[in-house]
Amino acid sequence: MNDNTQSYDNDDAETNATTEVDDTVTNTVSESPVEKVVTSSAIIDMNSAKRSLLLRMSNTRFEQGELRQAVDGYLNVIEQYPNSEESNAAQAQLLIIAQRYEQEGTLRLSLDVFERLEQMLATE
Repeated sequence: MNDNTQSYDNDDAETNATTEVDDTVTNTVSESPVEKVVTSSAIIDMNSAKRSLLLRMSNTRFEQGELRQAVDGYLNVIEQYPNSEESNAAQAQLLIIAQRYEQEGTLRLSLDVFERLEQMLATE
């Protein structure tokens, strides 16, 4: 008789699990596409998140000593988001990199960073 009881308990567990899944599916399906419309504030938040991510990625390259990749990343931030806080931070980091190149005696690389930044700012 214990075997029948266990079988019954397993059936209840499966039924409860199915009910929980069904409720989740029902809740997900009940949202209309209209409720999922992206508002302009959500788009702004996405742009902000992307700007921030690109800047953090460039900062990571800088911290790892991958200066050429960091320069490209910072210039990308400046190009895509010219009037943002992240653009200002990227410009400051580029000046730091140019100074570092100069201190290391790689004057041509320092000049290259300045020229690329100047060119980028001229196209804004």
